[in-house]
Amino acid sequence: MNVPDPQRWAVLSPLLDELLELPDDLRPARLAALRLQDAELADELAALLAGPDSIRGGRGFMAGTALREAPSLAGQRLGAYTLESPLGQGGTGTVWRARRNDGRFEGAVAIKLLHLSLLGQAGAQRFSREGNILARLTHPNIARLLDAGLTDGGQPYLVIELVRGERLDRHCDAQGLGVDQRLALFADVLAAVAHAHSHLVVHRDIKPSNIMVTPDGVVKLLDFGIAKLIEDESALAESTDLTREWGRALTPEYAAPEQLRGEAVTTATDVYALGVLLYELLSGRLPYPGRRRSATGALVPLPETAPVRPSLVVADPALRRRLTGDLDTIALRAMKPDAAERYPTVSAMRDDLARHLSGHPVLARADSWAYRARKFVGRNRAGSAVVAGVGLALLGGAYAQVAVLLALAVGTLAALWQARAARAQAGVAREAQRRAEAVKQFIASIFTEAKPREGEGGIVSAADLLTSATGRIEAELAANPAVAGELGVLIAQSCSKLGELTLGRRAVEAALPRCRQAFGAQHPLTLRGRVLQFEALNQNSLHDEAQRLVDPLLADLRGALPVQVEVFIEALREASYLHAKRQDDATSFSALREAVAVSEAHLGPAHKETLYTLGLLSNTLKHFGRYPESLVAATTAVERAWQTLGAARPNTVLTGLERWYADALIANGRPADAEAVARQVVIDQRALDTTVTFRVVTAMSTHSLALVGLGRTTESVALAREVVVQHTTLVEAATFDTAHFAYRLAHCLLPTRRVDEIEAELARDEGLWPMLGNEATVVRLRRQRVRSLLCAWRGDADAAQRLIDAVDEPLRVHSPADWARLGRVRAINLRLQQRWDDAAAAAHEAIARCDAPGALAIDRAHAHTELGLALLGQGDVAGADSNITLAEQHFDQVQVRADSVLRSDALLARGRIHLLLKRTSDALPCFELAERSWAEVNPGSVWHVQAQERLAEAQRASADMN
Repeated sequence: MNVPDPQRWAVLSPLLDELLELPDDLRPARLAALRLQDAELADELAALLAGPDSIRGGRGFMAGTALREAPSLAGQRLGAYTLESPLGQGGTGTVWRARRNDGRFEGAVAIKLLHLSLLGQAGAQRFSREGNILARLTHPNIARLLDAGLTDGGQPYLVIELVRGERLDRHCDAQGLGVDQRLALFADVLAAVAHAHSHLVVHRDIKPSNIMVTPDGVVKLLDFGIAKLIEDESALAESTDLTREWGRALTPEYAAPEQLRGEAVTTATDVYALGVLLYELLSGRLPYPGRRRSATGALVPLPETAPVRPSLVVADPALRRRLTGDLDTIALRAMKPDAAERYPTVSAMRDDLARHLSGHPVLARADSWAYRARKFVGRNRAGSAVVAGVGLALLGGAYAQVAVLLALAVGTLAALWQARAARAQAGVAREAQRRAEAVKQFIASIFTEAKPREGEGGIVSAADLLTSATGRIEAELAANPAVAGELGVLIAQSCSKLGELTLGRRAVEAALPRCRQAFGAQHPLTLRGRVLQFEALNQNSLHDEAQRLVDPLLADLRGALPVQVEVFIEALREASYLHAKRQDDATSFSALREAVAVSEAHLGPAHKETLYTLGLLSNTLKHFGRYPESLVAATTAVERAWQTLGAARPNTVLTGLERWYADALIANGRPADAEAVARQVVIDQRALDTTVTFRVVTAMSTHSLALVGLGRTTESVALAREVVVQHTTLVEAATFDTAHFAYRLAHCLLPTRRVDEIEAELARDEGLWPMLGNEATVVRLRRQRVRSLLCAWRGDADAAQRLIDAVDEPLRVHSPADWARLGRVRAINLRLQQRWDDAAAAAHEAIARCDAPGALAIDRAHAHTELGLALLGQGDVAGADSNITLAEQHFDQVQVRADSVLRSDALLARGRIHLLLKRTSDALPCFELAERSWAEVNPGSVWHVQAQERLAEAQRASADMN
């Protein structure tokens, strides 16, 4: 009999298992995919599935197995058992349904037979070993071994308890089981594996298809066919020899890294597989989807990054909240790449799961007072109701305000927990109890005595609670630096999340000295406070003070890795922001790229911190004019987020990434794509924050840019003006963003040609920089470019030309996109002087400049419009027609609507061309649209009057024709 050698079988066996588990209608497609990579391998697998045909010119590999010999084996007796029908097959054997009917008792069983093609000394030895293993294991959640023997032909078989039911994952889905029900079944799996480990047996192939659930809901663990004895040195050596001979029999999706590397297999290997199983049961997907052997049989190595947390891959918000925290941590602890970092035993994992279900802290989490406190309130809801009840009554259910309530309540609950833990020591306990009661009363008084802002309808806002809390800390807890410091950092963090910049800065500056005094400079709470202080200085444009903090802070956080990885990443992002404001692009990029690398290495490519940092990198690239790179980074981040978070809205991470994505789309000349994204971002951000915050304002500003790019000028101006007004309510003093929003309003006003209003916003922007300091060169040059255009519109041609000449070369160096736009300004200035030849030459130059990096389709549209107008002035109607057609195509490319004032010059040119060509009926709609657009944005202006005159001219021509 010709059979594959052991090395070849190590390749074939797992692929055969995979194919056998697929539904019949899906096997051909999988075989076809394998055939593209290795035709010979696919032929062998097809032969194994088909049966009689030989794969090596001899007798078929599966010939002689029980499954392929069903006609001859059905009805045959194996000792006291009669074979009835085949149940399935895998890489090592086939399984039959059988019945014992020797008169002693009647009952259905499952009989597993080894493939005859694998029969030999090692094969029989391996099969015998499986029987010995199963015979040791007596547990209600393990399928029992009933008997063992050899057929008349020498084929070994095992008689096993027949398990009726369905595999674990399908049972959970079919029954619509919730998280707690799934965890209960999983706990039974843990109990079964723990029992096996107590008998020195490692399963090595834990996966859903090896776990059945009976109709009565009983879990049964199956198939110890590749289990490994670890009871003593001789057994270990024996099984290692067997492993070498038979190859690494495993299922790659559930295999631990050491299995993939061919290293020693221990109980930690099963712990890893259990982590994968838990991940899949909770999230509905594998942590590393598609992780398999390649078509050549080589094991695909594990990614170097950790898997995404289970909570981040589910779409349902309620399920995500349920998984976030303990269950994320338990699953990922079990799946640590380093076996030493996993749970030391399955029992330890089971105990942690039990702690979670009972509301106690799990051991896999970092031991923090905030975490212990949350667990305490979960177990002691009645004792915590005085705080929660008062708070919820005042908060009225608003999302952000409830979040603040929970954040503040943590301080109370932490103190209560500490009091409870200290009761064993009478003196300490009494002091802790007094402290707990004092803090509880402090928190309760914040809720009961907070005064609502006027005009808010008597509703206590998040800011009201935070303000009240800050004041009362100073009044009542100043003498207790530990409590005051903890609460102060917590309040500062809440302020940061809610966009309350000024209040957050006051809170952290009061809390930080207390944290240093009570805990020391390197304590995690102190480090967290230092980052919040750094962030507050940045956000309030105190860059010199922030600069003095950054290097020591980053050095201390690097020394605290990996425990403080998320705080370190946040600090690197803030450092990048600081350097960007100082126009140090190289250092800014360096900080962000380090943050991305650290986050991917420690948290994974789809972790929210990684995604957020990629988005920030996109925004920084855009800030420095590297628009294509910006879009690549933004697209990468948002696509990962869409894949991870799905349609989960509103979601803080997704909303931030989509805003940066919209910004990048706008910068790359795709306002139509950006508008829909930006509009949704505003909706989601309002839902998340419930009140106007800096994030809401920034989202509105991005939407205004998308609208102006589409030509929806009135909407964009109204929104940009609201941004300026709302931002002034959020900050006590002007910041970089105050200037930024003023310039954006000027930009949105630009199509209206309301010169005085535009100049007022430019002056506001310019007037802020002396106190802000370190104005970017490109910001100043861009403002001068706009002023040159204003001069041209006013008719001050000489002033316009002086400004154009002054900024032309600097813009070419610092901002090629603005340099391209300056070429159009030169053409406009010459055209308005009716210097047609010079205007045409300048327009040709403007078109050529549109090849510069960062220039957009709309820049080409405007440049071709200018050339068309100049050619009309020269009397070249055909040339004008050709260029206006190109302009229209570019306007259409970015979906600028036909009646937009952005297209008014092109509309007037098109109308004049129609009149010159005696197509009066075609000219009328052009002039009507132009007149309507100017009537909307700048009625009575010279441009509105011009459009009215052209329309009247066309109307007269039409009347004359009639």
